[in-house]
Amino acid sequence: ESIGVDLARHTFGAWHDERLVGATYVVHVASETRHEMCYVFGAVIPEFRARGIGRRLFSDGVAAAERLLQASTSPVPKFVRTETWQTNSAAMRLYERAGLRPARYFADLRRNLVDVPKPLTIEGVRIVPWNVARNDEAREVKNLAFLDHWGSVPMSHEWWKSHTTGIGSRLDLSFFAVNPDDKIVGYLFSRRFPNDDSLLGGKYAWVDNIGTLAQWRGRGIATQLITAALHAYRDDGLEHAAINVDSENPTGAYRLYESLGFSRWRETVVHWREVSAG
Repeated sequence: ESIGVDLARHTFGAWHDERLVGATYVVHVASETRHEMCYVFGAVIPEFRARGIGRRLFSDGVAAAERLLQASTSPVPKFVRTETWQTNSAAMRLYERAGLRPARYFADLRRNLVDVPKPLTIEGVRIVPWNVARNDEAREVKNLAFLDHWGSVPMSHEWWKSHTTGIGSRLDLSFFAVNPDDKIVGYLFSRRFPNDDSLLGGKYAWVDNIGTLAQWRGRGIATQLITAALHAYRDDGLEHAAINVDSENPTGAYRLYESLGFSRWRETVVHWREVSAG
């Protein structure tokens, strides 16, 4: 069972005879700061769409999310949240019928690994391989680095462990940036999903999460981390690197990624709705 998912109570399926044709699940991200969220995710296989199955599944998921949030004693605002590709107009209509509204746009960027930038050297900063023994230190850096990022809440020890060691994790392609005192001041966490290669038309690595402490920004650390990752991806026989970014990222990350050869690939739209107290 995944962190934040109660399989018995918060997953819903649609069956045709013995075949699962649609499913929805709810991920509860408990938080005492900023806001608390329940994500509602789901899908219906193509030949069973436009029959009301997705509407029923999503309705069940939203209802479960509302119950979870209304039962929470956290004093922060609470939201039901979901997302879809910007091209999926049917899903967006479904979300809006349920009272969720567009809140933010995110873009997937990608680049090939044929001609990667040279590794960058910064005085006083070293790039070192990810060390799982320092996972909690990296978590603290992540939480601080994302304080000014929209929709982000601090990750608990359990969430971060699940995130960095779970499905797709490639810690061998992940890195820390450390200062002269060997303290982590930035990090880059990579993921790899080989089963997606045939759908995407190539071997992709994902920069799943990257962050730099605010007081260390503006020195090129993110560039240093990304160039290290690009070389590692290429040396591992991969063909493309991809990254997801908030279109309104406050750190200027979008421009940075473009300067490193990434270009817009596809966009997602986040929808959400605030849930009143129970």
